[in-house]
Amino acid sequence: MSPASKLSSLKRAIVLLSGGLDSATVLAIARSQGYECYPLSVEYGQRHRAELDAAQRVAAAIGAKEHRVMRVDLAGIGGSALTDAGIAIPESLQPGIPVTYVPARNTLFLSLALGWAEVIGARDIFVGVNAVDYSVAGDTRVWIRKRNSGARLVRIADIVALPPDEYETLAVDPESLQLSWRRVLGRYRHKVSEKRCFKVRLERGQQIEITEDHSLFTVENNNIVAIRGSEIRIGTPLVAPFDLSAYVGDWASDLNCIDLAPLRLDKESTYRRSSVVEIDGHLTNRLRRTRVPLRFELTDDFIRIVGLWLAEGGKEEDGASRTLAFSIGGIEGAPELLRRYFLGYNLAVNKSPANEFDFRVESSVFYEVFRRLDLLGTAKAGRKRFPTWFWDLSQRQRRILIAALWDGDGCRVWKGEAAIHQKSHDLIYGLYHCLQLDGIFPTLRRAAHGQLRLALTRTVDMASFERLYPLWHSGKRESLRQACVKSGRDKTIGMWKSDSLWAAVATAKLPAGSKTAIYNRGGKYDASCRAQRSAFSAIPGLEPLVSSKLAFLRVVEIEPVFHEFMYDLSVEHCQNFLANGLLAHNSGYPDCRPAFIEAFERLAAVATKAGVEGARFEIHAPLIQMSKADIVRAGVSLGVDFSATVSCYQADAQGRACGKCDSCRLRAAGFAAAGIPDPTRYG
Repeated sequence: MSPASKLSSLKRAIVLLSGGLDSATVLAIARSQGYECYPLSVEYGQRHRAELDAAQRVAAAIGAKEHRVMRVDLAGIGGSALTDAGIAIPESLQPGIPVTYVPARNTLFLSLALGWAEVIGARDIFVGVNAVDYSVAGDTRVWIRKRNSGARLVRIADIVALPPDEYETLAVDPESLQLSWRRVLGRYRHKVSEKRCFKVRLERGQQIEITEDHSLFTVENNNIVAIRGSEIRIGTPLVAPFDLSAYVGDWASDLNCIDLAPLRLDKESTYRRSSVVEIDGHLTNRLRRTRVPLRFELTDDFIRIVGLWLAEGGKEEDGASRTLAFSIGGIEGAPELLRRYFLGYNLAVNKSPANEFDFRVESSVFYEVFRRLDLLGTAKAGRKRFPTWFWDLSQRQRRILIAALWDGDGCRVWKGEAAIHQKSHDLIYGLYHCLQLDGIFPTLRRAAHGQLRLALTRTVDMASFERLYPLWHSGKRESLRQACVKSGRDKTIGMWKSDSLWAAVATAKLPAGSKTAIYNRGGKYDASCRAQRSAFSAIPGLEPLVSSKLAFLRVVEIEPVFHEFMYDLSVEHCQNFLANGLLAHNSGYPDCRPAFIEAFERLAAVATKAGVEGARFEIHAPLIQMSKADIVRAGVSLGVDFSATVSCYQADAQGRACGKCDSCRLRAAGFAAAGIPDPTRYG
């Protein structure tokens, strides 16, 4: 056997060893799997050089065959707080990719490891990357569109499954704090069955389900900063955009018709039972009296009928009756609308002899139209929802539909609130997001009998709703008008009170008496958590917050939930996106994701002599889906002495940690969550 063959027959592995908690655990894992380990550390110009001394201690303690330190000057290109002393080490999570990201670091480190692996005949490389999964549940609603067209509200799980294309989503610029459409760079599904997951609900009813390491946003020192799910507490203020009216123009063009033909195969068994057929571009039945064009026209009358149907109509697809039932007799003009519209198709609208409210349309053809338009279902069963084509309507058309829905199900203003209740929760959530496109910021509440309640609580919202949404119900319309006459301060979207806020006022150069006016108007001495936003418009440095469309809402409930998979987007320049009405963080280090590891394995197969000759290199990332607590437990079980490791971004020469940087906070939280004493030496 040749020397090269002897080398390749050994179970050798290169282990990238930084000297931190993660890489020490990876070295122990590789040893436990029977590998002869060759740790490789890189001196790349990092400010925290104490980790190199730690790497030597760890390599000796765990039993490395040979430990090497290679030098690469990444400080020469800069671009990271870890290599450039001019960039401050952050002491909290920041929006976007962290400034502690070192450009191309893991790509370079793995390339060095790959070269050494070829030399010693190793085919396995271990790396301690850990993908922090900023993940949300699959049914989280996210705004998505193809470039400059077709915006709609979609489940994030469906977005991840979309075919390759250029997509954009609504995100917040981290500097200006203004919303804008931004390009989606990546779509991900993460396995999270081993992670803690939480449902977080805010004081105005918005809720989202996240992993323990997912980040939402809070307000701190007059700026928005990311906060992990594991750090969120009852009372924590979270960022929720309240006004999307700047983007309502994206839905300026009416949807004039829908092609019913492509929808005929949905629920095919039901279609086969139907007597309805397609003849000469029309839907009809054996009597041929009613003919509906397959290019179905979406008139304003029909759109209003759909709104009434969602409120006061219902039909389950039970395969028996083909009757569409409406209960609309108490709504001005609604029976006349029904008769006028269906008369155009030679159909009669029959009133129930039992009361003045119930009407029915007996037509197998229009039953088929409603089936194809995904409108079947009953409120009692909670199956009503806006069909997918609802988001293709113009905002003008959606206002007509929602006005009819409110005519049927909405309440008059009572005790300062105008509310609508539905067992069909999807319908209420869709209504919430649609109203936000008109700058209306409702509340969501769980109500009796499994209902979800949406309410307009601000007079400015009631005024906008009455002005924009063409209600027919005179009593409901008049109650909104009367409520708008009342005036009062609205702190719902106010500034979050903090020491830094009042410090900004105190240090501002303002005319005599101005600061006192701001203190009084902002409510410095009252007990509320939010101040009147407009009071701070003259304070330098607060302009982005004051002009933003961001509200800061308290967490009122945190509930543990279980998910096997969750989902994430990567967004250009923002690293955040609007999810279920909240601002969600994403990304983290781009070279710590499974996609990066898989891509590097493919590279190794074509970029090395051994790979071209048929050798298969495997990049092992055993920690990539583990929480920090899980990593701590794994290391302890394998006998790792974590007191020898250094994770701090700014540790001193003796290896003492600062206890303030993000890496220290992550490490400390990991030990706390694992229930294991933290052996870290803090300065």
